[in-house]
Amino acid sequence: MSYLVQLRSFLDVYRAGSISKAANRLGISQPAVSSHIHSLESLTGCVLFIRRSHGVTPTAEADELARQIGHNLDAIETKLTLMRGRRKRITGVVTIIGPAELLWAKSAKLFSPVIHNELRLKLLTGDRKKIYASLNEGTSQIAITTSQPDAQKFGFQIIGKEKLIIVSSATMAANFKGKPITAELLESLPLIAYDEQLPLIRDVFKQIFGMVTDMQASITVPDLRIVERMIREHSGWTVMPEYLCQEEIDAGRIIKINLVEQMPENDIYLVWNESALRQPSVMFVKEHIIRVAETGVFKPN
Repeated sequence: MSYLVQLRSFLDVYRAGSISKAANRLGISQPAVSSHIHSLESLTGCVLFIRRSHGVTPTAEADELARQIGHNLDAIETKLTLMRGRRKRITGVVTIIGPAELLWAKSAKLFSPVIHNELRLKLLTGDRKKIYASLNEGTSQIAITTSQPDAQKFGFQIIGKEKLIIVSSATMAANFKGKPITAELLESLPLIAYDEQLPLIRDVFKQIFGMVTDMQASITVPDLRIVERMIREHSGWTVMPEYLCQEEIDAGRIIKINLVEQMPENDIYLVWNESALRQPSVMFVKEHIIRVAETGVFKPN
């Protein structure tokens, strides 16, 4: 008897941490997924999952089985999907999720070439938690993100980098003129940040100044496009990806604060739900994004 179907169900339960989520991703019923898991447990003589009130926890035996079969099973399904995709038209809806700012800046170049009547794209936005929850639940099939994925749960590929820079309003630039850029100087000036945890800012302080800052932002707003607008309108300083404000820097409306040290760069990841790649439309969009990324869409200036 072939256990390919049971192994696919096992791998999706393992990655999703839930029988119900795996069933949703696979497009089959929960009893069917449970039956597949029971069949494998009977075959191996091992308990693969501990049932909890909110999902399942893999056992050591499940960890070992996932390590042994995960890559090979994904490769088999990828090959089959590519073969199917060559023989049929690409149709349906593919849902892609990512940070609002990144999609705002890159979506036109990424997706305009694949817009046609039979293939539709649905773009969602969210923070790290929402992005991975959406992938895990099967609401989205593909994500573009700067947060590192869990290799045991998702397939992914690095498709580019974002360069972080320090920028200030034109009126505040005088505070930096002729002075060494130190942590103390930055901490003394009004900061505009994404949230209270100071993402990006903390990365810069750790890499450039070798310290963890305890400063508080004067204003927080969870959208870097709004942060950029506030800096442009003469409010404070911040750290943001260069691609979000390059035009305003070139126009002199935002000032880039140059440091001797190399500024941090974040990897940009293309992440996908492995089971979703069985759909030729998802595989097509994934491969399209990789091809476009290779032309330098996500390459820092």
